Amino acid sequence: MSCIPQANKRKGHPTILKIPDKLWDEIRNILPKEKPAKTIGRPVIPYRKVLD
Repeated sequence: MSCIPQANKRKGHPTILKIPDKLWDEIRNILPKEKPAKTIGRPVIPYRKVLD
């Protein structure tokens, strides 16, 4: 027996590794327009790449 509590194992849905295209179409509609390429500041990272 251990004095250290064991981590709770969650039972549920598996992790989504890539957002399905149908779901992405709905998500894209609620996001603001992406920053245009070659603008001042941080490099542009597409929303899809960030969320997947």
